Amino acid sequence: MAPGRSPGSGLAALLPARLALWATTAPFRPDPRLPPDLLDAIRVLAVKGWRLRRAGPRNHAVWLAEPELQHRLRAVVLPDGRARLALPEWNALLRHRLQPLLPGLAPADPLALGQAAQRLRSALAPEWLGPGRPLGPFRCAPAPELPVRMDG
Repeated sequence: MAPGRSPGSGLAALLPARLALWATTAPFRPDPRLPPDLLDAIRVLAVKGWRLRRAGPRNHAVWLAEPELQHRLRAVVLPDGRARLALPEWNALLRHRLQPLLPGLAPADPLALGQAAQRLRSALAPEWLGPGRPLGPFRCAPAPELPVRMDG
């Protein structure tokens, strides 16, 4: 073994993570209506060996919390269609996620990126809350007024 390498630092250490990536994500197919510079950036990353994957709201949140692991796997995990992002929000999210890998890419629109983040949070809400309903304290019906006794 080479000096400075731990026994689990090779390909074998990434095998469970690669399996998890495969099991919790699906291939990403970009919308052809995206700006040409973004479509080119996606092609350049594919040539460099990077994979773009998509995941449901919960799995996307888990992968989003693991940027170093995504980098080691040469993968970028993006949300799937359940996030219901509009095209400008996709544009902003893709720019934000791909710019560290391609510094020449134009920066994301902060307003659209904020809207995308809000939609991603809403997608995590349980279905029984309904679309776009915020998570928060439950509001109960007011307690009925009890009669007040005045006899002592």
